[in-house]
This record gives sequence, structure tokens and C-alpha cells, in this order.
Amino acid sequence: MLLTIAATIVVLGVLIFVHELGHFWAAKAVDIEVSRFSIGFGPKLLGFTRGETEYVISAVPLGGYVKMEGMVGEEIVEPLEGKRSAPRAPSPRDFDQKPLWARFLVIIAGVAMNLVFAVAAFSVVASSTGINVPIVADVTEGMPAAAAGLQVGDVIVEVDGRRAVDFSDVQRSLQDRAGEPVEVVVERGSETLTYVITPEGVRRFDELSGDSVVVGQIGVAFSAAISVNRRLGLGAAVGEGLRQTGYWAAEIGRFVGRIFSGQDSASELGGPIAIGQLSGQFARAGLIPFLAFMGIISVNLAVLNLLPIPVLDGGHLMFLAVEGLRGRAMSVEQRIRLTQVGMLFVLGLMVLAIANDIIRLVT
Repeated sequence: MLLTIAATIVVLGVLIFVHELGHFWAAKAVDIEVSRFSIGFGPKLLGFTRGETEYVISAVPLGGYVKMEGMVGEEIVEPLEGKRSAPRAPSPRDFDQKPLWARFLVIIAGVAMNLVFAVAAFSVVASSTGINVPIVADVTEGMPAAAAGLQVGDVIVEVDGRRAVDFSDVQRSLQDRAGEPVEVVVERGSETLTYVITPEGVRRFDELSGDSVVVGQIGVAFSAAISVNRRLGLGAAVGEGLRQTGYWAAEIGRFVGRIFSGQDSASELGGPIAIGQLSGQFARAGLIPFLAFMGIISVNLAVLNLLPIPVLDGGHLMFLAVEGLRGRAMSVEQRIRLTQVGMLFVLGLMVLAIANDIIRLVT
């Protein structure tokens, strides 16, 4: 229990800090006044002031923010802080007084930092573990791979047009394709062969969603006993880190798209309780699995923050895009109203995600 709590604090604390540090550094770089750097929301638990900025840890550990003067929408966090700022005169260092490019840089910097962290985490993992070449160790009779003609010793190099570097690439490329024909390219000795295989739907428990899901499988197994582990140098490890970050960004983007389109149920959303449970599980598995998990969650934060919902980074980017297209900003009243709606929407999603977590715990 203590390990799970500690792991959750590390995951959320580090990744929120990384995200807000991106906003903070970018704001300082373009000379915007930053009055508060907060990990968490709500009343201050502890903190200190250095220069013009108050650095605090707040009571509700479900996010964080960098409060920049002159940024429309920042007023919303003041009731959560239990205070209201006195009116102040506009300043050239206000957020809204800066050119469009500078404001874009400040807003996108948080997402960029989460992606940089993910690349670094996945690169360390790749450097530490290397790559297990996907050599088929067993072919299950009666499953699609056996019917197609795959054999023990085949090296799977491509699935559904995606390069397969290791075991997990094969599994990821097949899992969403149950009942759909997929091209599988293998190397057998000096030959390169292409098979069209339709994965069979198999139900299994998914740790990330905490639910039972149907995944596509073709009936091949891989084994460390006959695998070839390819060690990676620094350049190759960073390349693998970039590839893994891109993969998870695309997967999370597709998942969000399926939720909003109604293809998947909102009951699959997970909240802080699910993150806490998984943090504990991966921490017990060791440092490298835990670091890989942090990379996945960091990509999650990046992608979700890009949703065009006012109060999230994507909503601020939407305001900037409208300003760039129109040649003038939306009115303050419009932005405040939309930000309030966005805040309610995000709070509703958080409540839904926490409710899903509780239902999974009791069922």
C-alpha cells in the first residue's frame, strides 16, 4: 500500500511538474510575469516566494498550473485558491500583451516537455533492455497463423504496414484488428514472405483500462529462449524512444477519438485511482517497467492537453488560432464564458473517470 501511494505521488508529481515547468520556462523566456507556480489546485499546503513568483504545493493533487498575469481565464483558479487578487493595471509583461508567436510558444511548451520526457524515458528503457527480435517460437494449431502457413523460426518484420521491431510491436498491431484481414510479412531464411491473416478475437483482461477487452490474435508465441536480443547504442535508443512516443501518441489519440465518436464506451476512461493502482504494479515490477509506464502516462498528458477544450492547452491554442485567422482576439467575455464551460466539462470528465475507478474496485 505504501509503495502504491509513493509510486502514485512520483508519477503524478513528476509529470505535472515537467508539464508546468515547460510553461514556466517559456513564459520566462518571452518575459511574461508569472505570479504562481502550483503543483495541485486549491488552497496552498506549503510553498515559498522567490522573486515575483510564489511556488506552492496545493491541496488537490489532480493537476497544476502556472499563473501568468494578464491571461484571460486565470481568474477561474482564484476561488479554488481561496483568494481574489486586487485589480491591477495592464503591463507590457502581461500574457495578452505578447505577440501571437510568443503566446503560442508558452502554451505548447507544456505538451512539448511531456513528449520530451516520454522520449527520454523510452530511450532509457530501450538502452537498458535492448530489442527482442520477434522470432516465432510456437504456432498454435487451429489458429489463423497456422492456417496461413507461418512456421516456428519465422521472423515477423511487418504487420499491417507497420515495421515490427520487437514482440510488443506485433501484439500492438494485431490487437485492434480482430476479424479484419492483415498483411503479415516474415523473413524465413533468405526469403521474404507475405501472408494475409485474419486475427481471431480473444477476450482478455487489460491492465491499462482495468476491464475485459477483445483483442486480435493470430496464434503465435514468442520465447526469450530462442529470441535474439539486439542491444542499442545511444542513437538507436533515442530513435526507439521517438518511435515509442509516436506510437503511444497515435494510440491514445485513436482511443480518445473512439470515445468521442461513440465507438467505445466512456466507462473505459480511467482516473487517478486507476493510475495509482497501475503505478504500484509497475513500481513492484522494477525501475525499467516503472519508467516505461511513466513514459506512457506522460504521452497521455500531452495528448489530452491538446484537446480543443477551453481551460486545457488545446483550448488556449484554439483561441490563438481564431485570433490568427480573424486578425483580432475573441472578446474577454467570450473567452471567460468558454473557459468556464470548459472547466465544467473537464470536471465532469474527472468525476466520470473517478466513478469508473470506484466501480472497477467494487465489481
